[in-house]
Amino acid sequence: MKNNINICAFIFLTLACLSAVEAANIRRGLEPIPVIDQEGNQVALYKESHALIVGVSEYLGGWPTLLGVKRDIEQVKQALEEHGFHTVVARDPSRKELMETLEGFINQYGQQADNRLLFYFAGHGHTLKLAFGEDMGYFVPADAPHPHQDKPGFLSKGLNMELMQVYAKQIQSKHALFLFDSCFSGSFFSLSRAVPRNISYKTSQPVRQFITSGSANEQVPDDSVFREQFIAALSGEGDLDEDGYMTGMELGEFLQKKVIIYTQGSQHPQYGKMRNPRLDKGDFVFPLKSSVGLDTSSGFVEKKNRKLETGRLRPGLEKNQSAEIQLQAEEGQNLEEGRRRPRQKNLEIAALAPKKLPAVTGHDRKCPEKMAFVGGRVFVAEKDGGALEEIDLQSFCIDKYEVTQRQFKFIMGENPSHFVGIGSHPVENISWYQAKKYCERVGKRLPTEWEWEGSGNTKARTIYFWGDEFNPDFAWFAGNSGGRTHPVGRKTPSSNGLHDMAGNVWEWTSSGEGEVKFLRGGSWNTFANGMRVSDRRRSDPSFASSTFGFRCVQ
Repeated sequence: MKNNINICAFIFLTLACLSAVEAANIRRGLEPIPVIDQEGNQVALYKESHALIVGVSEYLGGWPTLLGVKRDIEQVKQALEEHGFHTVVARDPSRKELMETLEGFINQYGQQADNRLLFYFAGHGHTLKLAFGEDMGYFVPADAPHPHQDKPGFLSKGLNMELMQVYAKQIQSKHALFLFDSCFSGSFFSLSRAVPRNISYKTSQPVRQFITSGSANEQVPDDSVFREQFIAALSGEGDLDEDGYMTGMELGEFLQKKVIIYTQGSQHPQYGKMRNPRLDKGDFVFPLKSSVGLDTSSGFVEKKNRKLETGRLRPGLEKNQSAEIQLQAEEGQNLEEGRRRPRQKNLEIAALAPKKLPAVTGHDRKCPEKMAFVGGRVFVAEKDGGALEEIDLQSFCIDKYEVTQRQFKFIMGENPSHFVGIGSHPVENISWYQAKKYCERVGKRLPTEWEWEGSGNTKARTIYFWGDEFNPDFAWFAGNSGGRTHPVGRKTPSSNGLHDMAGNVWEWTSSGEGEVKFLRGGSWNTFANGMRVSDRRRSDPSFASSTFGFRCVQ
């Protein structure tokens, strides 16, 4: 949605049911979800987990169409199902259908004390100033007219936020969470940040929690940063105290910080609990152990050390570039072993691992081994914001593989990776500053986003590096990764001989805007449509994640 449209896109999260809905994976949500304290004792149990996802993209009353909503609800649906939720999807409901959905779902799933409830609404939101001066927020069903055209009709069809308080009180389940990706006006929840730290206390007490992506009258784009960061939080990034669980308050804190950064201060998320002494003591809990590939056999998760120490060279090494070269024979052996493993669809080994070529010379450039030459050319790229622009790319050399854990540890003296595996796994849990320092120490640099994009496919512009249809043979992504990274070089390379340009880990670039830097390529927990050539992710350069890695150029 354009910034000059004085309307807010809206997202709302808790739980409910409807007549015109689509039920998916009915067995999901019925599996008990244990909550374990750090001594290994079970302190709580969610018997069932249910989510209603409502998306309104097509309107009848003068509202702009929201194309991004369709993508939002599909991505949120998949992310929640991966976290054990049974999902129900309702598309473009009227006011009557939406109210029936809320009431029906609460009646069906919200009467069991040990269930956890979650509802997601994506569509337009709007704020009106009432006669006595108070702002009132509304979310907009498909049949609500625009208030500038028919204000009485809007008031009769729009659903105001005060109704959420009524529905929240009707829920008998212990924990319910509401998220609003919209401008928000209302006073029924407290913005207090004081929460008990003991996980057993949090899970035993009832709570109604609310998170919004902005305050009143803030404009929220259709391309939702809030949705993107919500999914990132579910992948494990929202576990701020690193105990293996993400609480509702941790989620709120994470979203507040990230959305402000990525929107450059245009959105200010709010979060808190209902102003009710009987419904503000507990905390919604997302167990994250299984979803991030952590060991749960002991009943608790060992805390990760995110403090990144300054890397040191091995004694006696005078040139770091030479040190990297010392690793190439060992790395090459590991890659070749990986390539000899059987592949699905009977792909030929030669297609996965092109024959070793001699160094390529062009424009007085000679690329070292394990780097590919990219000649200068002009290509069309999608700039941040969607505009197309011709990019005049100069020639350079780029790493054929993402930097591995073995390479990073050899040069920097540490391996900060979350998924510690054999040395040929990509190094991750890497900040932009760490990636930049590594590249400089080996006589290289981080690529610009145009160098990165222009190197993956030297042919005509396509949706993905390999063509216009998604092909899992080229990428480790949410649908085939098993929730972790994989050794580099196992997937089919790009036309330029580069591996893992899509998936495995997001790759830092030197490009950015304001205080954020861009990453490209998607990762092991990115959905298929996030593998598009033009997709970019924004992050604070000091932030490290199990989905962040890099490669270098020279």
